[in-house]
This record gives sequence, structure tokens and C-alpha cells, in this order.
Amino acid sequence: MTPQKLLYEQRIQQLETELQNARTTIEQFKKEQDEFIAIACHDLEAPLRKLSTFIERFIAKYKKTKPDDDTVIYIDRIQSTLADMRSMINDLSDLFECTHSHSNFKECNLNEILQIVLKEMQPVIKKSNVKIIYSKLPTVQANSVQLKNLFQNLITNAIKFRKKDSSLQIQISASQMNEEDHQTFNFIKNGIYFKIEIIDNGIGFEEQYSEKIFQPFIKLHGKSAYEGNGFGLAKCKKIAEKHEGFIMAKPVKDGGARFILILPETHK
Repeated sequence: MTPQKLLYEQRIQQLETELQNARTTIEQFKKEQDEFIAIACHDLEAPLRKLSTFIERFIAKYKKTKPDDDTVIYIDRIQSTLADMRSMINDLSDLFECTHSHSNFKECNLNEILQIVLKEMQPVIKKSNVKIIYSKLPTVQANSVQLKNLFQNLITNAIKFRKKDSSLQIQISASQMNEEDHQTFNFIKNGIYFKIEIIDNGIGFEEQYSEKIFQPFIKLHGKSAYEGNGFGLAKCKKIAEKHEGFIMAKPVKDGGARFILILPETHK
């Protein structure tokens, strides 16, 4: 073996070691993050219950004394804040559940799952005047409850961030990943994978926020404009990762968002 080739192989081994160390560090970070979420949810439950009880007693007492307008406003704000705290804790619990629940993978027809989601969401879809166009979706091994939650979150997200002056249209399509897709998404895993795209013509987002929108607590718009705690897309990411796939987002020219979900056909 020539000295040059020896140095080359040593460098390869060094890079492989560094890559493995980086993976270990990332996994440790994810574990610590999940443990923090679980502990935070548990520790926040008790004081929130106590606070809710005290507020209920406070309200019951002041209702008898006919409180003035300012007091009524303060009470409403306290109740609203408590509701926000409860919603945030529930969202944190759901996020933890997405990561640590048993896989329970079985053959799932995504067309059937989408039909259930659309049926359950029909009132809000009709109220918001949303047109949803979809083509045939694949059958994959998955947790049907989690994928139902994923589709529901993506459609809800599109409806929430629709343009006020035009009707919303959501297009859902699927195709099997080819070699070009693998190169485009830098995806090196073997096996059959499907690319599912959810495209809307809503307000969209800037390219710089493509990854940030999947982080919990992250909101690109103020609460006064759009409700929510910023957990919907974070759940989608956790679910995709749980299924050995991934999800990404890209802005659409002239407004709108394009979500790309990659899922394997089967699991080992």
C-alpha cells in the first residue's frame, strides 16, 4: 500500500469516527430533549390544576358581588391564559407521545386515512370554502392514528394560513421516489419510498423559515392574527421520523406552501 493511499484510508476512518460521534451526540440531545418535555409536562400539571381551582373559587365569589367591568375583563384574561397554558401542555404531551408511542405499524391505505380526515374536517372545510384536490395515494406500513394526525395537521395548517381575499385550494398527490428524487433530497436509504406532496395557495412563508417552522413553540405570525401554539408542524416532523421518513417545506412562487412527506413502503 502506497503512503498516499494509507493516508487516504486513515482520513476516511477518521471521518467515519467523527460522523459516528456526531450521530451519538445528536441522539443524546434528542433523548435529553424528550426527557425534558416529559418532565415539564408532568411538573406543570399539578400547579396548573391548583391555579384553575383557585380561579374557579375566585370567580364564584365575585359573581355574587356583581364585579365591575374591569374585574370582569381581568377574569376573562386569566381564564384565557389558563386555557392557553392547558393547550400548550397538551400539545407538549402529544409531541412526546409521537416520539415514544409504540409503532403498531400495519398496512395502511392512505386514501382511506385521508377520507376519514376530510369527513371529520368537513364542517371547517365547508365554512372556509376550501377546495381539496387529491390523486391516488399509496398503501404503506404505518401507524394509522399518527398518519391521520399528520394529514389533519397539514390541512389545518393550510386552512389557518389561507389568504383572506381568495379561496384556498389544497392539492395532494403521491409518487414513488426515483433516482432523481433520491439525489434531489439527498436521500440514501434503500427500499421503496413514496413522495407525498401537499401544496396550497395560502400566504406561504419565506425560504429562510423552511426548517424553523417545524420547531415547537415557533410561530412566524403573532397570536392576534393566527391562533395556536406552534406545535402542529413539529408533530408532523416527529411522526415522519417515527416512520423512518422525513418531511420538508418549501415556499411556492406567488404565495403558498409545498410540504413534501417521504414515507417507506415497509419497515424491517
